[in-house]
Amino acid sequence: YLNARPLSERIDIDQHPLVMAPPAEVARMLRDDEVDVALVPVAAALTDGDFRIVPGVAIGAQGPVRSVLLVAETPPEQWRAVRLDGVSRTSAVLARLLLAGPLSERVPPGLRIEAVGPNEALAGAGGDVAALVIGDAALALDARWSVRLDLAELWHEWTELPFVFAVWAARPDLDPAVVDHLVEAGRAGVEALPRAYAGDDLRYLTESLRYPLDDAALMGLRRFAALARAEGWLGREDIELFGPSRPRLDHPPVAGLLQRAVAGERLGPDALHRLALHAPLAQLAAAAHELRCIRHPGGEVGYWLEASMPDPEGIAEIVVGGGVGVVEQLLALREAQDRDGAVTGVRVWAAEGEGPYGDQPNTAIDHQRAVALARIALDNVPHCCASVGTEGLGMAQASLGMGCDQLGRICLEGDPGGWAEQVEAIEHHIREAGFEPVRLRPSRRSTPQPTEHPAP
Repeated sequence: YLNARPLSERIDIDQHPLVMAPPAEVARMLRDDEVDVALVPVAAALTDGDFRIVPGVAIGAQGPVRSVLLVAETPPEQWRAVRLDGVSRTSAVLARLLLAGPLSERVPPGLRIEAVGPNEALAGAGGDVAALVIGDAALALDARWSVRLDLAELWHEWTELPFVFAVWAARPDLDPAVVDHLVEAGRAGVEALPRAYAGDDLRYLTESLRYPLDDAALMGLRRFAALARAEGWLGREDIELFGPSRPRLDHPPVAGLLQRAVAGERLGPDALHRLALHAPLAQLAAAAHELRCIRHPGGEVGYWLEASMPDPEGIAEIVVGGGVGVVEQLLALREAQDRDGAVTGVRVWAAEGEGPYGDQPNTAIDHQRAVALARIALDNVPHCCASVGTEGLGMAQASLGMGCDQLGRICLEGDPGGWAEQVEAIEHHIREAGFEPVRLRPSRRSTPQPTEHPAP
């Protein structure tokens, strides 16, 4: 299925050969020890044996997924039966939970539920018989099926949690190096989506699906397991993850990559992806700070004050958690700067956690990592700017330790009589970070220049 490709396309098949099969068959192969690890529906991971789950990545959704549907020609109030396709036990169990839960007030009391073989549900559906349709078949339905209930959307409305459809699962003795490789390959595959796909496929993979197996996803997974276990539809409800095989500090390539960057070498896409995935924040910060000192040895941090004037031209932005990977944005900006040379500074900010990309990585740590990566990757952009307006003064101060050399434009608030205290706070934060504040004069067409006029 298309939804599995981001987690599998970056696997080194020379070291780890892949076997492709439908989800139910993959689950059987894992249960019978024909494969070492498998991307399986979560119901298989929680029923078929003593399996652990690979952390960090999974196939899930937070809202409409479009590829797991109950479809019919008539509304639920008229259904006589529902045919549950056997291609994915997880989706079948989810359908049963929803029919017994939020849909119970809409379907008739005597609704018959029929379990059928893989890809057989639609064959007997029609009229007052609904069907569970999964995967690519759900994305290619014809107009005959006018009633379509998205199971992931119904789950989110019911629980306010993401739903996890599939995970990497294996016996507890799986080689830790394989666990690491699956996590790394999955995250790299998700990061590369904007350059690997386009059109409807890209929209489906980035808008309908979510791939982080984060706290919210684990909460949703545990809720599903508990509800299904209570009904007797799953064998167990405990979720056991593989632990980290080694501390991130022990990842040997990271230090060498950062040393090469500090020495002036331009790092390519693979190196930047490795840093994004594996480099400890402290090491990223140290390298970014060293590069900042090399490029701006005076130890000064510039800022400029304006009440309404927009930013100077030439300030580019990198968005953390906005649906496009940070490394992809940095590479695109670096390429454009090589070609045009129009950018004088870059600013990093995080997307709103409650917006359309609320499931994307956009924590304070994600933001700080992106700031440091910007300083390391953008060897052709003069300035790295923190943003008091979007980050707040405290986070902007922290960004100075991640390689930023400017605070950028600051809009003062309230009566002009109180501006002096605000300026004092700004300069205090700069000095506490170990730098010397310099007020700049904004120019719409160039990098802001120092001014001799005192701050208001």
